[in-house]
Amino acid sequence: MNNTSLNSPIEKIKGVGPKIKSQLEKIGITHVEDALFLLPKSYENRTKLTQIKDLIPGQPFQIEGEIIESKIYYPGRRAFYAKITDGTGFLQIRLFFFSQQQAKSFEKGLSVRLYGVIRNSGNKYEVFHPSYKIFNSKFRPPLDNTLTPVYSLGASKITQYRLRTIIHNCLEKIDESNLNEKEIDKTFLSQNISKLSIKEALKIIHNPSVSDDVLKIKQFEHPAQKRLIIEELITNLIGVKISTKKIDKMKAKVINNNKEIFNSFYKALPFSLTNAQERVIKEIQGDMNKSRPMRRLVQGDVGSGKTVVAAGAMLTCAKNNLQSVLLCPTEVLAEQHFKNFSIWFASENINIEILTGKTKKKDWERIDYDLRSGKIKILIGTHSVFQKRVSMKNLSLVVVDEQQRFGVKQRFEMLQKSKEAVLPHQLFMTATPIPRTLAMTIFADLSVSKIDEMPPGRNPVITSVMSNDKKDELVDRLEVICSEGNQAFWLCTMIEESESLDVQAAESAKEWISKKSKNLKVGLVHSKLNKSQKDSVIENFREGKIDVLVCTTVIEVGMDVPNASLMIIENAERLGLSQLHQLRGRVGRGPNMNAHCVLLYQGKLGEIAEARMTAMKETNDGFKISEIDMKIRGSGEILGTKQSGGMELKIADLMRDAQYLNSAEKLANILISRPNEVEILMKRWVGHKQNLIAAQ
Repeated sequence: MNNTSLNSPIEKIKGVGPKIKSQLEKIGITHVEDALFLLPKSYENRTKLTQIKDLIPGQPFQIEGEIIESKIYYPGRRAFYAKITDGTGFLQIRLFFFSQQQAKSFEKGLSVRLYGVIRNSGNKYEVFHPSYKIFNSKFRPPLDNTLTPVYSLGASKITQYRLRTIIHNCLEKIDESNLNEKEIDKTFLSQNISKLSIKEALKIIHNPSVSDDVLKIKQFEHPAQKRLIIEELITNLIGVKISTKKIDKMKAKVINNNKEIFNSFYKALPFSLTNAQERVIKEIQGDMNKSRPMRRLVQGDVGSGKTVVAAGAMLTCAKNNLQSVLLCPTEVLAEQHFKNFSIWFASENINIEILTGKTKKKDWERIDYDLRSGKIKILIGTHSVFQKRVSMKNLSLVVVDEQQRFGVKQRFEMLQKSKEAVLPHQLFMTATPIPRTLAMTIFADLSVSKIDEMPPGRNPVITSVMSNDKKDELVDRLEVICSEGNQAFWLCTMIEESESLDVQAAESAKEWISKKSKNLKVGLVHSKLNKSQKDSVIENFREGKIDVLVCTTVIEVGMDVPNASLMIIENAERLGLSQLHQLRGRVGRGPNMNAHCVLLYQGKLGEIAEARMTAMKETNDGFKISEIDMKIRGSGEILGTKQSGGMELKIADLMRDAQYLNSAEKLANILISRPNEVEILMKRWVGHKQNLIAAQ
């Protein structure tokens, strides 16, 4: 591989044909450098075997045993079952998505080595959809001698095994590659930040040896991880510094505030604004009345009323004959906002539209035409709004809901929608409070507003923690609250990084609840349902036709059902504290409602999980939750959901890695004056397809 190897197309690598190339593109890999910098999100230890008698429910293990039974059966749906033993106990394997050939391969008498999360089902150990190898005991495959990296696959259908092989093939050429690393590596060394070169760090990250400190690697505290984390933080800090300087020189539309219009709008609302909401609205209006682009972050706990604040800002634009857009991370949230805006602005004569991935072509064309002509004043949408064919006449305000879910590239693309030589005002909203340390660095270019007051009549949600062994008791509780006219969520979290398992868990839960109670009307929502099916179930739940909605984390953001008074979360120990708090915020939204959240856990709670459960029981305050979350993460606990603050981070986590920010700030100030190094870093960590600075 020559000096231009980093820029070589990925199809030059062994094992990448047209089909695989297409799948790799879905996760952002088009060149060799992209593959090298797709960094593992976690690791599996397949260097050892665990006996069945020593398994612990809720944790992943590698097991080997003889196949003693296998069959296809129909427990309401087609499924596959196998049973193995290693002489110390028995383990059941279940597959719900499988081929006939897969089922046939589980031949009695053969051996199987598998890796997966163990579940306890009626005093029996079982595992759903493990990764596995079947072999004749005479030809036993060797154990791995390194930890196995796990990568985020996104929408790609490529397997972990195939992706690991491709990245391994790229790594084999890394010593011949020109990573342009010498000057940057020297700077790290001179500041006593890291002795590892970027090449050495990448080799360890993708292929950690068992001789490396496994605990440090799993906790992202290994020197190789530190080297890459700090470099990524440096890059984003440089981006913030450059963008702040550029934006300060740019112009925005001066948007005048009409107090009479606002007073009329707010009086027509079915609720009164809190003092905190009124304060934040004035801060936003003050910013939008200037020719300098607003860049304001609104922090507010779940249910504090951020959306109506955004609606007020967008109304201001509409009354000035200007356009605004509200970006949502999910279709559920976009539809919820569209419904609310349509009600709130019913008497305002404002053209509002919604645009998502499910919008029909005919509607797309009409909406696009009306956006270009300026007829549509308020657009609510998902990532679909970023498509190039969507253009707007006079976009003046971009509102980003749950801003940590939108990356820098997406924000930049949105800003390009305006056809005039001005920058739209930008308003970011989040229910995840940003700790002060991060606000002073990564978010230094944003003004910050806090909605630190809840609407009147909103009672705190009472939270309790229960072992999964006692979940039978919850059915009686469900029947009681539903007989009183209330409703409940039953949330199934992912067992592993697998959408299929997520869906299977939800389907199983619905069947289980339906069998336990003949009185409850149970609905089901998950990612595999098409839009019309999902919409129908959600609407029936909102209208009270469904008592219990079994769902996945699709409802984390945007599901607003005033009658919902109970949230049950299975496998709660797998979720981060901020995500648990978000989910709990889906209930107790009705006036003076007494709401409850039940956190179910499997097996024995570890120290970190127990700390999270305790925090959930003790407080409903999102800002306190954030502080506790920061302390827990500081101990090295890696949570399943990144708090990436709006940046598409490859390895850094702003909460977890806050202790590195001072070092990163120091190096950023040194490297920012070196254009060549800045270009290398930006290309490596942010992307080189477009100028991203205006959005960051």
